[in-house]
Amino acid sequence: MRDIIKLICSGDGKIACSGNNLYSTTKNKKASTKKLELRKYCKFCHKHTLHRESK
Repeated sequence: MRDIIKLICSGDGKIACSGNNLYSTTKNKKASTKKLELRKYCKFCHKHTLHRESK
């Protein structure tokens, strides 16, 4: 079963970025049990940063 998850920018310590930049994607919870981490573009950092799965 595929569930919709949120990816939040981990940023580089900037307060303006944390929690503001969101991506949504789907994930197969049976196949991958670890939290998803992807490099996506953050419009607040103006560069590609690591985005991690959140609750």
